[in-house]
Amino acid sequence: MSGRARRYMSKRNRACDSCRARKAACRIDRAPPCYLCTLHGKECTFLQPTLRPRQHFPEVVSPQIPQQAEIDSYSELHEVSPVGDSVHYDILMSIDDNGGNHSVATAPEEFHGFFDGAGVSLSGGFGDGTWPTGFSPGGFIYPSPGLPGTVRSEDGGSSQAACLPLIMQENGSSICLDTQGVMTPQLLGSSGDMDPLLMSRYQYDTSGAFHFKNLNIQSVSSGADPTQFLLSKPSIFAASREENGCENVSALQLRQELESLVPEDIGLRLINLFERIVAPDYPILPPGELNPGTSPPYLLASVYLLVEPFTKFDEKLCIDLAYDKPSNVALYEIINKALSHEIHAPKLCVVQTMLLLVIRPYPNPIVLDSGFKWSQLATLIACAHTLGLHLDPKSWRIPPWQIAQRRCLSYLIYSTDKWLALSLGRPPLLHYDNWLVTSPSQEDRPVSGLDPQAWTNIMKRAKLDSLLDLVLTQLYSPRAINTICTDYEKTIALTGPLLEDLFSSHRPVSAPSTDFRSSNQGPSHQGRPTGLERTLEMNYHYIHLSICRAILRPFLQPTVENLNEADYILAREQARIRAETCISAAAEFIHELRPEDLEALWPAWSATAFSSICFQILHMATSSVDRSEADKWVTCLHKVRRDMRLKADVLPCLHLGLLRIDSIFWKGIENVLHLEEHVRQAFASGSSIGRPLGITGSAK
Repeated sequence: MSGRARRYMSKRNRACDSCRARKAACRIDRAPPCYLCTLHGKECTFLQPTLRPRQHFPEVVSPQIPQQAEIDSYSELHEVSPVGDSVHYDILMSIDDNGGNHSVATAPEEFHGFFDGAGVSLSGGFGDGTWPTGFSPGGFIYPSPGLPGTVRSEDGGSSQAACLPLIMQENGSSICLDTQGVMTPQLLGSSGDMDPLLMSRYQYDTSGAFHFKNLNIQSVSSGADPTQFLLSKPSIFAASREENGCENVSALQLRQELESLVPEDIGLRLINLFERIVAPDYPILPPGELNPGTSPPYLLASVYLLVEPFTKFDEKLCIDLAYDKPSNVALYEIINKALSHEIHAPKLCVVQTMLLLVIRPYPNPIVLDSGFKWSQLATLIACAHTLGLHLDPKSWRIPPWQIAQRRCLSYLIYSTDKWLALSLGRPPLLHYDNWLVTSPSQEDRPVSGLDPQAWTNIMKRAKLDSLLDLVLTQLYSPRAINTICTDYEKTIALTGPLLEDLFSSHRPVSAPSTDFRSSNQGPSHQGRPTGLERTLEMNYHYIHLSICRAILRPFLQPTVENLNEADYILAREQARIRAETCISAAAEFIHELRPEDLEALWPAWSATAFSSICFQILHMATSSVDRSEADKWVTCLHKVRRDMRLKADVLPCLHLGLLRIDSIFWKGIENVLHLEEHVRQAFASGSSIGRPLGITGSAK
């Protein structure tokens, strides 16, 4: 191979082992690794034999060093990760597990042209087909400039030897932390046994790495708060995986299972649906990264599971999958096989997979599988912590695209934690003080592939996410509830600024009427929000409803003192007026739902948002102070139930709330709730489920 850029799909130069196995084009600009191996974090090797006869070189062995064992037999002793079927880095190490030094090795013929064209001067010569003493093949593929010879220490460490190669950019200024082949980075935390300040004194090489026998310490930032990662060989975790019963299933086997379920042409259309519907709201993966032939099988399976409800929007899939859908059970089996193995040493693709599974709608729209969903979120956050995603990498010595990708993932995990906590009634797992990326920036946009307007919507959602964090902390944390649940003055003082922030950050497109019985004309659909803008409207109503619930809480307590004081009565009336304004807007939002909103109202917490609206209306009805108010809320509840019933067939997110509120009427509301007489009469007189008299607008 010459120093010039290699020709695309060159027949003169063979493809790497990974590309040959997949029959993919192997593109190498100047030196290995190739484009696909770098993109997917695989090791770019040239070890598999070719069909043409090889030229044999005499093997030269230093008299002081034992002869190197055959690479193929050596590699068979070590496990292979389901991420890929490439050979491990331990075959590139100059010191093996038995302490033997294999600094001289026979060179594959493909490297002759590379070294000659690159102008590398080898002190021991290269004509005999060997590498000189003190170096390994990996040291040439991923060089560390200016390193002296290897210095062996008693513990197998070396301050300057390139025992485990690192993938660096051409200028050597940064390390590709998340694309180290099968090597897995794990953060060394500030309070761990290995003090980052002490490790900042290590004699790192020019790439910021310090090499031991089975792992590297990689420094990505220095200064007052240094940050380091451990880059480990997969074999280190073999005993733990075996103890936990993890099967080591190869990527090839998983890919074959996946392709038997989802052929490549179907997979490409599913990926297109993902990039059209999901990616604009959740830029979890860089555009164009997904490929049925090269992406990790478990990541593809999670994408296929997520977009399954949207296949009706594809002209081909709506027919191809109408009677022969891929088995969700089989797809999840592929994910579980891989993740049980990968979770011991997670990579970004594992975090991406887990995030897709957490935001995915519940498989049964009338069952809230909250325990499993919350456990999935906890596992996702644990993996994110392992990879250091709770830190802001802006100052790290890694490529800009990796900084942006990490920041996007960090923000999306933070956002998901807040919305899932709200929907399931749990305290969030993430705290603002322990998670540094709570909002994306404009510098992060290029890696998402979104246009400026779409990114502006992402930034708007981030503002709502930050407000939701305050709502959960100040109004719904166990300590806050114990403090303010019976104190209406403290509650009003806390909720006032939150409402001001909410109204200033987002406003619904149409201002609804507060009279549930006089909506004579439906609003025009001209300029109606779509996509993430529609999701933002739902988020707005959900947060508004949550604040109003907290405002009402002190007035709904059975043991509140001074019930007849004038200030208390006035505050209660104002609280109920606020709640009426909020609920009327939410009810109008439900009335305006259309089939295409399926593309926006699909995340897991959408179902509980609509269920919360129904139950808050019911609560307002049961707590009414007189018959007139009770009649108004009963009418509102029946209106919302009718709207949801008419739209539930095309919007699965409505099923849960409709089922739960209908079950109360099926049981008999007087048999479920303790009702005052005027409330019981209101429900008895308005028991029919139909559009109330006086409302002439058509149901949509």
